[in-house]
Amino acid sequence: MEERDLLPRIKDLANRCANKNIITCSPFLTPHEQAEVLEYCRRVLRVTPLFHGGYEDAERRMAFFLPDWQDEESFDPSPYMKAVEAKAPFSSLSHRDFLGSLMGLGIERECVGDIIVKEQTGWFFLLPSITPHVLSSMVKVGRDGVSVSEVDLFSLPAFEKELKEGTFTVQSLRIDAVASGIFRLSRSSCQDLFIRGDVSLNHFPCLDKDATVSEGDIISLRHYGKAKILSADGRSRKGRIFVTAGIYI
Repeated sequence: MEERDLLPRIKDLANRCANKNIITCSPFLTPHEQAEVLEYCRRVLRVTPLFHGGYEDAERRMAFFLPDWQDEESFDPSPYMKAVEAKAPFSSLSHRDFLGSLMGLGIERECVGDIIVKEQTGWFFLLPSITPHVLSSMVKVGRDGVSVSEVDLFSLPAFEKELKEGTFTVQSLRIDAVASGIFRLSRSSCQDLFIRGDVSLNHFPCLDKDATVSEGDIISLRHYGKAKILSADGRSRKGRIFVTAGIYI
């Protein structure tokens, strides 16, 4: 979604929810867009949207605004997003293959959520408006034939993100020290990344190398990858903090 269009669109969704007492939702948003929307909603609109991507730990998610009569615990996202399963026997297809096929059908990226590929099967999440088109038109992915069908959101397999875990110690939980430990970089090399604007904290650009991080935070370094802080507790005999982090692979 164009950045200049995002926040006015979110404001309209929040206002329609409040004025008409109905559920409203955005298309699928990137992690950075979600972080931007959350900050804007809390700071300007004084509301907190619910984010949902079809499964736990989804990366691309929709922002939902719920009226007073709908609580988060009983909210059912299935009327607002659909899951499609694509089987390609004897093929080895990638995320890029599926995304290319979807874009080849004339579908905008914001209409498509996460794409998960395991062996000969792919799953992806769509807005309901374009799901019939995909089901009737997607017959090939790359050069391979596929069979596609809609599946219930609540019958999907568990999609677990693979993390390469590592443990190290730091003197303090400054982001430059933690990022250096995660990605095995020298402090000077890591600090250069801050100067170039190549570091993000929880999907927001971070220029402050002294920023404090904590358990659950997401650190991204351009060209190096993305990692999640899994724990930051306990101290060594020299008083250094033990940090366990997982790099997304």
